[in-house]
Amino acid sequence: MYSLNELCTGYGEKFSLERITLDIPPGFVLLIGPNGSGKTTLLRVLAGLMSYSGSVSLNGHEVSRISRKNFARRVSFMMSDKNFRPSYPFTAREIIAMGRLPYRGIFSRFTPDDEAIIAHSADALNITHLLSRDIMTLSDGERQLVFIASLIAQDTHTMLLDEPTSSLDPDKSARVFEMLRGLAGEGRNVIAAVHDVNISGDYYLALREGVLISHGEKLNEHVLHELYDTNFTAYHNTERNDVMWRALSR
Repeated sequence: MYSLNELCTGYGEKFSLERITLDIPPGFVLLIGPNGSGKTTLLRVLAGLMSYSGSVSLNGHEVSRISRKNFARRVSFMMSDKNFRPSYPFTAREIIAMGRLPYRGIFSRFTPDDEAIIAHSADALNITHLLSRDIMTLSDGERQLVFIASLIAQDTHTMLLDEPTSSLDPDKSARVFEMLRGLAGEGRNVIAAVHDVNISGDYYLALREGVLISHGEKLNEHVLHELYDTNFTAYHNTERNDVMWRALSR
């Protein structure tokens, strides 16, 4: 999917990511690490929104050289909505419909297929009843679901998400991750920055202070201790038939 070689980037004179070399595999990939570790910065680089040194290629094509229109048909990105303050009262439906703009343009009429995709995206997240609402009248969780629906409507092969369930109740959060795992199982590539180390994915990237300290298919207590500077204990989840982790007090 993505291939990174000596990737460095940052803000001003401060580096946020330092000399990362890695091939990111396809599937459902989780970015983990404490606040300020560089997860959002890495997503912004992968989304083509930040300059960088070194190389970042997507399926063999340098990200910085792909036209924005073609890139938007390949990669979709859901940023955190903490600073989302639109100057126009968009409805939830209009926000979801923005996912179709790479295929139609801002002044083009939507086709019946576009309309069907928009409706399906809302239905997949059970937010059809919100379509006519002003986006800023929604709760944080409802607005987050609208943004995820817009990502689905964009219908890209690669999806990037920054803390996609930070404002959601546990049941809705579980449903979103189940849906994302389903999309990955259908052949999509999903990369999500998360805080919950017990979310089940195909692969993880562990970042701390801009450095990639570990990556692989299974976490262990040594990686978790290095990431969060605290001890973890493992326990077996019978429902998932998998090892899960509980942080211990320092």
